[in-house]
Amino acid sequence: MDFDTPVAMILCDLDELKFMNDTYGHKKGDELIKEAANLLKRIFSDIAVVSRVGGDEFAILLIDRSKREVESLCELLKEEILLQNPLKKGPHICMSFGHAYRSHSKGNMDSLFMEADQKMFQDKRRKKEQKLVRAGR
Repeated sequence: MDFDTPVAMILCDLDELKFMNDTYGHKKGDELIKEAANLLKRIFSDIAVVSRVGGDEFAILLIDRSKREVESLCELLKEEILLQNPLKKGPHICMSFGHAYRSHSKGNMDSLFMEADQKMFQDKRRKKEQKLVRAGR
């Protein structure tokens, strides 16, 4: 099938999973990955394809959505993480993510992934820099 449709990708990566594994053990780290997966499935499963890309990284593929819808879904994800964490005992979900949008999918999937990946790492770097500033370093 050959089709061309609006497409978006959101890439998510758990923050400080290595610290979690080193501090609380790999079993707790695995539990956190499962919690993150369940959160993403709860938010996106009816409207997108959610997949685990590797270790603690997830990809959400949205087809035939507007750019505004994708941005709203990113905000919803941030809000859900903030709402869920105070209700949890134990380690909180901290996640960096980036998204990219193309009005045409044909020939754009590689650049879509690369842009979302770059934005995710920018988010992760920004959080680390903020943490260092708060720590007074």
